[in-house]
Parts: sequence; C-alpha cells; structure tokens
Amino acid sequence: MLEETAVVSCGTSAGPIKIQFFRTWSPLGYDRAVELFERGFYDNTHFFRTVPHFLVQFGISYSTDQEFKKFARRPIPDDPQLTPPVKFEEGVISFAGGSDNSRTSQLFIAYEARQSFGTQRWETPVGKLIDGMENVINFYSGYGDMPPWGKGPVQGKVHSGRSYIDENFPLIDHFERCTVERNVNTGLQDDKEEELIEEDTPKRLDSTLNKKAATEEISSGVKKLRFREKLKQLRSNVETRETSYDLIAVLIILVLFLLAVVFKVTLRGKKTAKTS
Repeated sequence: MLEETAVVSCGTSAGPIKIQFFRTWSPLGYDRAVELFERGFYDNTHFFRTVPHFLVQFGISYSTDQEFKKFARRPIPDDPQLTPPVKFEEGVISFAGGSDNSRTSQLFIAYEARQSFGTQRWETPVGKLIDGMENVINFYSGYGDMPPWGKGPVQGKVHSGRSYIDENFPLIDHFERCTVERNVNTGLQDDKEEELIEEDTPKRLDSTLNKKAATEEISSGVKKLRFREKLKQLRSNVETRETSYDLIAVLIILVLFLLAVVFKVTLRGKKTAKTS
C-alpha cells in the first residue's frame, strides 16, 4: 500500500516551523496544499488571522503570476472524513472554506482542540505541525480577529498586495521561504522487516533450544562427575576399612599365638616340677 507524506520546512518571522502532510487524510487537499508549497505560493505571505485559543489562518499570496493565482483560487471538491476521523488537536491543519467544495489555498492551524473544528465538510485535516508550535503560539495577535469580531486585516484587502498589511498591520508575522520533501512509503520495507523477523525467529528459537540442551547436558555431566567422585570416595573409605580390619586380624592372631606360646611354656614348667 502506497502512503505518501510531505514534510514542509518553513522559516517565519517568529522562528522555523515544520509541517507534515498526509495524503491518506485528504487526497485532494494534500495534492493542492503540497503543490502550492512546492511552487512557492506561501513564501513571504502573512498569517493574516491570528486568534489565540482558536486558530492561525494563511494562504493569500502576493505572487504576480496571474495564472498561478488563478490556479490557486480554483476550488477543489471536499474530501470525506476518515472513519474514525482525524481528531483536531493543537497543530492540526485544515483548509478554510465557506461552503461545500470551496477549498482553494487558505489553510488554518488549530491552536487547540475545539468541538466546532471538523463539523464542516471542507474541514478535513490534511496535516499537522511536527516542529515549531511554540513559534506559532508566539505569532502576534494584538490586532484581534478579522472584522467584525476584531480589528485585524480584512481578507478582501489582503488580496490587493503586501503593502496593505505592511502599512496597516506591521506587527503581523509572515512566512519566509519554504522547502518541501515528499516521501512515499510502499510498505515493502515493513514487509521485508516482517520477513526478516519470520526468518530470524526459528533461528533464534533453535539457538535457544541448543543453548538449553547444552546447558542440560553440562548439568548432567556435572552430576555424573560428582556421582563418580562420591563413588570413588566411598570405595576408598571401604578399602581403608578393609585394610584396618586386616591389621586387626593380624594383631589378634599374633596375640593368640603369643598366648598359646606362653600357655605351652607354663604347662611345660608345671610338668617339669611334678617330675622332679
């Protein structure tokens, strides 16, 4: 299964950020957003709507290429939500819109999870911030939301050119240059890893069994050696006892012999006395 992602690395006036887009989340949205980033559509554009605890919105280019801008303004169909849907959390990115199939070039970054995010058909997540969220949180928000909810820039006037924001909202943060790296995961690597695991598992099992058998054999050998040593010692003790018994028997025989000699001598003496 092909799984395409793209990592977009951008400099901003508040510090670098890094965004990862996922084609499986929103195929049409992914294709549009990644192509726009690759062609430099968002370079040097402003984050014209920054509302704390809500969102950061961007996507109005200052490009002088009218055909390019015409392409960016061409709406794309909505992508259906996944089942289960991707949850909106801090850093999740989606297209902004105003009605069904109205997605063009404007995107927003969620500052936090909100129940209202994702309730519209065009608000299908396309990616998320993977680095630099602290810089996004630090974007200047002192002008408030766009009218009538705040005193921020009017979107229609942002299309007139960069000078509108530079002159009237000089503290608003902006993109610098962005670079894109696409990645395609075919799933072959995962399959290869699974094959290696499957091949290696019997080998490890055989190795474990061999080690266990060797351990048992060594243990058995040690037990046999200990038994032989004990048997040898027992035999030695028996031989020692037999030797002791032999000596005792010799001594007894010798004592008996001496007693017999003494008795014979004594008897002979008595006979001699009677004769005389």
